[in-house]
Amino acid sequence: MRIEFGWSLDGTAWADGTGARGAARMGPRSLVQLLQNRLGLTRPAVEPAVRVAQYVRLVEEHLASLPDPSAFWPARSFAVDPWSTGRQLLRWRDEAVATGWRPSGVEGPLPERLAALRDLEQTVVVGTAGTLAPSPADDLAELIALLEGDAATWPLGIEEVALHEPAERLPGRWPHLFSLLTAAGVDCPVLPAPEAGAPALTVVEALDEWSAADVAARYLAAPAAPEDGPLTVLAARGTDVLDRALHRRGLPAVGHVEPSTDRAHHQVLGLFLDVATAPVDVHQLAALLDLRVLPGADGDAEPVGLVPAAARRRLLRALGREPGVGGPAWREALGQIAADGPAPAVEAARAVDRMVTDPLPAEGLRPDLLSSRLDWLVERLRAVARGEGELLATLTQVRTLQQVLGMLDPSVPLARRTLQQVIDSCGGSGPSPRAVREVADWAVTTRPAQLRAAGGTVLWWGPSAEELPAAERWDTAEAAALEAGGGRVLDPAAVASLQVDAALAGLRGARRVIAVLPGPFAEEAPGPSGLLAHLEAAAGAERLSPESLIDGDTWTLAGRTLPVTAPVEEHGEPVPPLERRIAPAPHLLPERLSYTQAASLLACPQHWALEYALDVRPAEVAALPTGARMIGTLVHAVVETLVHEHAHPTPEQIGATFDALVPQLASELDLPGRAAERSEVRERAVRSLGALFRGLADAGLRITGTESRFSLPLTLPLAVGPHTVTFRGSRDVDAVDAQGRPSVLDLKWSRSRTRYGDLFDTGEAIQLAAYAWTVAQEQSLTEPAGVGYFLLRSGEFVSADPALDPRRRTPMDVEDAWSRMLAGITTVLDEVASGTVRAGCRALIEEAGLGAGATWAQHAKAVTAARTTARAAGGLLVEDHCAGSEYAQLCGLTGDRR
Repeated sequence: MRIEFGWSLDGTAWADGTGARGAARMGPRSLVQLLQNRLGLTRPAVEPAVRVAQYVRLVEEHLASLPDPSAFWPARSFAVDPWSTGRQLLRWRDEAVATGWRPSGVEGPLPERLAALRDLEQTVVVGTAGTLAPSPADDLAELIALLEGDAATWPLGIEEVALHEPAERLPGRWPHLFSLLTAAGVDCPVLPAPEAGAPALTVVEALDEWSAADVAARYLAAPAAPEDGPLTVLAARGTDVLDRALHRRGLPAVGHVEPSTDRAHHQVLGLFLDVATAPVDVHQLAALLDLRVLPGADGDAEPVGLVPAAARRRLLRALGREPGVGGPAWREALGQIAADGPAPAVEAARAVDRMVTDPLPAEGLRPDLLSSRLDWLVERLRAVARGEGELLATLTQVRTLQQVLGMLDPSVPLARRTLQQVIDSCGGSGPSPRAVREVADWAVTTRPAQLRAAGGTVLWWGPSAEELPAAERWDTAEAAALEAGGGRVLDPAAVASLQVDAALAGLRGARRVIAVLPGPFAEEAPGPSGLLAHLEAAAGAERLSPESLIDGDTWTLAGRTLPVTAPVEEHGEPVPPLERRIAPAPHLLPERLSYTQAASLLACPQHWALEYALDVRPAEVAALPTGARMIGTLVHAVVETLVHEHAHPTPEQIGATFDALVPQLASELDLPGRAAERSEVRERAVRSLGALFRGLADAGLRITGTESRFSLPLTLPLAVGPHTVTFRGSRDVDAVDAQGRPSVLDLKWSRSRTRYGDLFDTGEAIQLAAYAWTVAQEQSLTEPAGVGYFLLRSGEFVSADPALDPRRRTPMDVEDAWSRMLAGITTVLDEVASGTVRAGCRALIEEAGLGAGATWAQHAKAVTAARTTARAAGGLLVEDHCAGSEYAQLCGLTGDRR
């Protein structure tokens, strides 16, 4: 066997694993692995996180053996951050061993860093069954020890190892290894240095990655010139955008997308443990329930979730009703799953329930408890993996974490930061699903040192600051101590020069180099490439822009040309007011109607048609209550509970009820960092609800019901004939005065202190009108019930009753508001039945002559004018806020006008 060895040759150019003379091209790691195989030294691979855990345990044992642990140099750092400290000590240890240092044979005082390593090394037994799994440096030391002994006479099956760099330039014990190979009969000649050349250089600098991708893709698509020679693509940065440009031209992708720890399958473990740790974040829980880990078995099948679909849907629906765990909605969902769900769904629901109803305490994350919580995750991943690489990587990550947790002291809880460090160490980095290499007419490599252009052409995509391996820096005293212990320490600059010289040699072997600079990536400008600067200084080339490559209808770069055609400028017709015209659709008429539906119907018929008539809605995980909606639901529930339990609740009773309902209805308020917000909401709730109960008592009103359900027939006089719907919903607070006259209060948690007063005063509070109509229908009233709002956030009433609201408001004409509301509903439903569906928000903006990017003040002015016009015509305007909804993009509106 013949081998070409270079310090930078680990890994190979794609589809190019052999050298020019038919020899295998290998770097340090590849050669060590080959020799291990030949000498019978191979062993199972060990995850880096496991080695760190082993070293952390060694440090703990060493500290426990010392009379005064503080005398150990890194003791203070280890007490604060054991994982990072152990990992750093292990890295120093491996670097020291790589120099050839033998700490066991060193006597006398040493610099602090090396003294700590020597103390720890006294208990280290390197090997798969030892106290520390071997590093590449240990593998090299084991090879050298074996070759120094009887193995020197063993047949290695290697005739020649041709060196790209003289052995004496290599760091550590590598020169000694090659001397032993020579003694074993392996010829180790030094390859002659390539003739120094200066390739013709062309540099194209773009302002963005897309323009640069077009330049590179056009060059690869253009016919090659005979003098170009073999073409190599040097992908120095990710080619995701370039690959898309190539596919648009029918060319194969390069497929170089950088690995990342942010790939989807690396998020499963962290998300799972976040949910398993108190306090439970319901949004993280919803994300875990909704997590899809595999595509469906065929194109139409639903993706496979971590939690089976039968459990996922019901649990997410429960969280949508009550954004917390342990409440009635959660228990009802668990009961339904247990009653009719398949076995995997039942098991998953029970596992999730155990995890969130008995979460691990944030300050008591013991390794053994953490490991036991992962058992269900392991079983579920194994059940659905189906041999899929990414999911198997997740399974490996979980098993590695369990192995690491098993090495740690079970009696010492882990800090959240330490646990996250352990998870990150176990995860590694994953490939992108778009990192697909396709057969092409050109060779591909990702490092200049791998180039073997042999007088051909190199298309250099994305040259930037070179990331050279960071060599450990030892100070003068440490270097002397290492050499006294048998080590060989090179200057870091000498080690870096091995990489730089190999890269320059690869680039200089080309006849022509075309460098394409894509500009900023992820909003960060790449650092300048030292290699490119070196070539530019030698060639004196000027940088070109993508625009300068086009002359008339011809695009030219480095001898290759393509015809180009400028697109014809087109001027679109003015966009008419947005209106959906469909076939007559009486089947879309509703059978049931609530106030929320009615308001949506009046404000934006398109929104109503999508959400209610066609049932096009956001996924449950996206509709989880939060913010003002969540707090409003919570405070409503507090009122309901207090009415049933206390006739005249005290502030203490209000606060206790609030605290009891937060985990069920607003558990996110218990998350770290939300204490101030929770306290502010609680204080407002206690103060405002106290004002609610006092105000009602002082006004002589007695509460007779909360969340009173109603379901009444309502006949609408449509053009197609009378249409009866079921009008249903619930009233927040029902009350009666001393004379038995009923009243209805609607509770609102709103930042605005004027909006609902304005609706009341202008007779447009159609929600109150609707509630008054339901009370009149239920009780056969001859006079309408009293109506009003109570603003939960500010603790104020909006009412015509002066005992409640001192503003002396004029009583609202609820019958007039109800009739205008019915007239508006009838008009819209007639339009829907005839096949016209308007986008209300967009129509309002266009009628006011505003664009989609109008300011909030302009929009508010337009709404005020439209309300005035509608009121003068005997109608009403319901303002729509769908610019902040999930349907905004369908009518060209984005952003939130609220």
